[in-house]
This record gives sequence, structure tokens and C-alpha cells, in this order.
Amino acid sequence: MTAVPFKKLMGVAFISVTLGLAACTSEEQAARVQGNTSPSNTTAPSEAAEPPTRLVTNASNPDFSASPREFEAPACENADQPRTGGGVYSVNLQSASGHNIAFSVFEPANIDCANGNPLVLHGHGYGGSRSRSPGGILKRLVDNGAGVISIDQRGFGESGGTVRVLDPDFEGQDLLQILDWAEANLDWLRYSNKKPVGGKKFNMVLGATGGSYGGGYQLLIHNIDPKKRLDVLTPDIAWNDLRYSLNPGGTVKSGWALLLVAGGESGSLQPKLQAGDPSAVQTSGQDNLIRETLLRGTLANRFPEGALEFFRYHSPSYWCDSEAAGAQTFLQSEVTPGLAQKTPDPVDILFTQGFRDTLFNFNDAWHNFSCYRSLEDKKGKKADVRLITHQSGHILPLSASTVPGLADLTEQGAQNGLNEIEFQKPGGPFACGELGIVDAQFAFLVDKLFTPAEAEAIRAADASNAFDLLAANKGKVCLSLNDDVGQGTASENAAVWVNENTLFNSLAPKAKGQATQSAIAPIAIEFTPGAEPTSVLTSAATGILRYPFAPAVMPIDLPAGVNTIAGIPTATLEIAPPVDMLMNPVCSEIYAVTAMSPIGLAGLEPGCDPMLFVGLGVNRNGAWRLIDDQVTPVRGFGKRHVELTGVAEKLAEGESLGLLVYGYHPQYPVTSSRDLLTPIVALRGTLNLPALQNLMP
Repeated sequence: MTAVPFKKLMGVAFISVTLGLAACTSEEQAARVQGNTSPSNTTAPSEAAEPPTRLVTNASNPDFSASPREFEAPACENADQPRTGGGVYSVNLQSASGHNIAFSVFEPANIDCANGNPLVLHGHGYGGSRSRSPGGILKRLVDNGAGVISIDQRGFGESGGTVRVLDPDFEGQDLLQILDWAEANLDWLRYSNKKPVGGKKFNMVLGATGGSYGGGYQLLIHNIDPKKRLDVLTPDIAWNDLRYSLNPGGTVKSGWALLLVAGGESGSLQPKLQAGDPSAVQTSGQDNLIRETLLRGTLANRFPEGALEFFRYHSPSYWCDSEAAGAQTFLQSEVTPGLAQKTPDPVDILFTQGFRDTLFNFNDAWHNFSCYRSLEDKKGKKADVRLITHQSGHILPLSASTVPGLADLTEQGAQNGLNEIEFQKPGGPFACGELGIVDAQFAFLVDKLFTPAEAEAIRAADASNAFDLLAANKGKVCLSLNDDVGQGTASENAAVWVNENTLFNSLAPKAKGQATQSAIAPIAIEFTPGAEPTSVLTSAATGILRYPFAPAVMPIDLPAGVNTIAGIPTATLEIAPPVDMLMNPVCSEIYAVTAMSPIGLAGLEPGCDPMLFVGLGVNRNGAWRLIDDQVTPVRGFGKRHVELTGVAEKLAEGESLGLLVYGYHPQYPVTSSRDLLTPIVALRGTLNLPALQNLMP
């Protein structure tokens, strides 16, 4: 997987079953796995409280001895001759909300009747549907002894109901119901006594994988499951807070919002209409609450506050952050959340994220990583939480050159000093240096879900370097520096492993709202009208007209020895009118009216609503280009803390860094400023850069 294609995107645990076994001899280890609690060696007093690890299969789990099970074709009825594995079949359940839940079961290739087999959940991207047969990482898992359940999320594929974007009270309850079904119907499931919950002695050995929407569902299950069944997660390109992802800086990310609407409606409605269900138009598609939010956002040029609270309830930030929950109000109703905020339990997670992702960017992954990395259990123990980056993700390289007949015109414009109007450039390798993301996900799942002996056998037969690289770099974050367009594999020195503490101390904010404590002095920013014409900042219609030309640029001189920017820049920025009289004196009153109106003032806030788009750029071969295609909107007069989108770039000899400022950007096609009374503004403040020194070429 390199860049996530639009059609795919839209259509788009150490459980440690290390389990304390590593110090035992092979004979002692085998005895303990089978339930022998008296190994020959003496356990240290500090370890005595930890019960020896024991694995059992579902069919022989004493926790369920008094519960009716529904094993239609028992795999382990005869433990000496288990049923042949590798079966594939589909299941349909009736959800608590009255709709169908559809998923496919891929049985492990070989069924282990003594210790059971781990289970891994798989989820699809927004607008997509489940896998019907195991391929890719799913096949690798099945072939090595794990079972897989691939899920049609609510509203998509064959699952019914409206799409509510992973609502804990709807999609969340559907997902828990699937886990309940698995425990009642799959007798080969593996259980461990490593982390029992409640009065039970064992808990299911369970992992999860998937990207985008297929990453978000993993965190949702972990955050809401009272039985705490998930042991390891591998979410790729997922979000932390949908308010930030879809509405950064109070600015609707209209490019992706429009595409998500199209993909969501198509991915939900089309399969049902093709199956001959005319009622799908009323019963499927995106929920009316989401449609209302998008319509009001388009009309008012901003999302309503109640809808933003709705989106936050559907985000990891609802569980991670201390911010109080707000009212989820809509025009015709108010949504009452069914689940109160609570701190998540620690769990092993491998977060992966693309620096080129313009929907869910590096900041989303960083704040998820920061949250789950800090969690501790009752004994003060933390889980194994990692972060690895790549050059793929939500990529949409739409530009004039992709339209037949416009390539020549684009080339002529470039010769005359114009920049091509483009959403972003193509993605790069789905890898961090020499570490492939799929290989890393597979290795992480194997290390956490299987016993050490099993994992070692799988590692010995695996052709990738992922097991060794993950073991050697525990406590480090892999930052991908390679954004070469269209490159299929990562080039030499295209990534750097950075100690987690270094990132927290100097390359990213320790928490939301805090500044990056840069290793270099803050950079002063000063764009004042009346200076050189190319540094004049335009907003509103003038910003749109100016976009094809070079953006306003402030060159940045880096200290000697600094050649890499990698992490999250932060800034204190102030947008000011070029002349005081140009600012409307009643802006506060206008803002109050806008907030109370169902549709705002159609985005018309005269003299009060300037908008700029800021990003770091590199001058390469005489032309400025955005690093990783990332811009951050800055909206409205006044001073504020700004967390710019995270980037990673190593500058070559002769290349220079700059701050690029636009009055309009195609990633926000219909949410530029509508304030025609503020065509020109000033921007000033300070910038904290995440800089790495002396990174060798």
C-alpha cells in the first residue's frame, strides 16, 4: 500500500503473551502454558503476585462452564483430531438498534485445541466494506494461526442503519455485539489469565487492525468495552479529535468534507440499492445529523458548536482529554451521549501515520500517542505504545495536470511564474525508511498475541526485517523524511529513529495548547503591508486571485548544523488589519449573532473575518514548495496559539527553509474568507521550529 486511492479510501497484542515466559526453560514454559503453576525455579517475592500465564481454548474455558454456548460445528470436539481450519463464512446479526450487522469470519489455517487461537478484528475505510476473503496482512495472520473477523461498519456494505461516524452509542454497541457473538460461537478462541476482568479468570486474546475509519473503530472498542477484551491495536491514519481534523482553527476543511460526503453516501447507499432495497434512501446513507452539519457548515462557513461536540464524542479525545463534554445540539434535536467520560485503560498500540496525509495528519497521531503512552494500570505499569510514520495516507493529488488537455496550459503557466493549482502531490512510500508499515503491523500483532515460542517460529519464517527493527528501536519514534513524489520504495537515510523523550522535549508540544520547546531560538514573524509586494498578505477574493502566483514567503535562516525539520511547529500569531480603521468596531457583536443563528450570517462578517493558510516550505531548485503539502488555517483578528501541522524534511545542500502564507488554498476550496472588507492583513508573532541538528546526509 502506498497512497490510499480515493476509491479505496472512500469505498474506503507483548499481550503480553510474553506473559512472563521468557525467563523459563522450554520444558518449564510448556508446562506453564498448559496450566502447570509450579515451575521448578523459585520466583522472586516481587514476582509472586503475578499469576503464571495460562492459556485455554474457548471450549474448555471454566468461566463459561455454566453458560450456554452455540458451537454449531465444534473445532475441538476431538482434541487429537481438530476440524480442519481455514474456513471462510459470513454472519448477519440483528443489532440492538434494529439493523443488520454483517461480517466475515476467517478461521485460522490450523486450529490449536490446547491453547486456542488469537482473534484479530479488521475494519475498512470510510465508504468501504469488509473483506470477503483473507489477503495481505489478514492472510499472513490466518496462515500463522490467528482467526480474523472483517466487519461491515454500520451503514456500509451489508450492515444496515445510518452512518453516524463511529458513534459510541450506535457503531460502538454493534462492535461489542460482534465480540459477544464470537465468544458464544467460536470454540477455538484463545483465552489468557493475564488480565482477567471482573469475576472471570480468563479474557479473550484479541487484536485489531485497519486504517482511517478502520483505525478509529479500534480505539472506540477499547475505550468503551467494559470487558476490556482488546489486547493490541494497530490503527493507521486515524484521528484524535474530529473537531480538529475537519475544522482546524475554526475553518471547515471543505475539500475533504465534500469528498467524505460523496464517498460516505455512495459507500452506504450503492450496495443496498444494487441489492434491490429501495428503502435504503431513507434507512441508510449518512445520518441526517451529519447532513445537517455539513449543510450548515457550507452556508455559514463554519460548523455549529453543537455538531462539533457531536463529532468530539466520536473521537479518542473525548476519552483522553480533561475537557468537559458539551451539549450536542442540532436544529431539531439534542443528542444525549450514552457514555460518560472515563480514562482509558493502558493497551499495547502501534500507531502509524503519514506525513503527507491532509485529512488526519501527524498531529492526530501525536496526540493519540501522547495520550495512550501516558496511561498506567493500578500497579503503575504502562503499555507498549509506538509511533511510526510514512509518506502515504489520505492522499488526493488533484491538479490541473491530471485533467486531459490542461497539461500544456499548466506548463505554460509555470514558465510564466505561476504555481499549479493543486490539492496536493502524490504520496510516497508506505514505509519508514527500510521498515514497511504492513510488516511492522504484522510483527507487532504477532509479538503481542502469540506465545514467545510461537512468535519466534513465525519470526524465523518471516522474510521481513520488522521484528528486529521493532525490538531494536523500542522507546523511539520513526520519522519518515522521504517525500520523493512517486517513489515506490524508501531511499537510503530516508528516515530517522528519534528517542521519545527528545520528541516530547524539543520536537513537539507535550500537551495540546503548549509550545514546542525548540532547541533553537524562536523565529520572529513579521508580514506588514507596505513592504515588498510579494510579502503582502491577501485574504478573501484577493487571496483566490493571487493563489496561482507564489505565496507570500518569509525566508528562515537556520543555525549552522541544523538541516532537518521534523515534528510539530508551534507559534504565537496575530492577524491585524493593516490600518486600525479597517477593522469593524462591532466584531464581537457580529460574532455573537452568528453563533446564535441556525445558519450564521452565510459567512458574511464584514471587516471581522480574515483568513490565512500557513505552512513551512523549502526552496528547492529555485522554487518554493510546501513541505508535505501541509497548511494550517489561521482565522480572525487577534493573537492566538497555533499548532501548525507536523512535517518532516531534511534539507539538502543549497536548499532553504521559509514560512509560506496564502490567502486561499485549494484544500479549503469553499471556505476561504468571505469578508470582502478585509482584503489585506498583517501577520506577526513568533515560530518555534522542531529542529534536528547534524543529521548526516
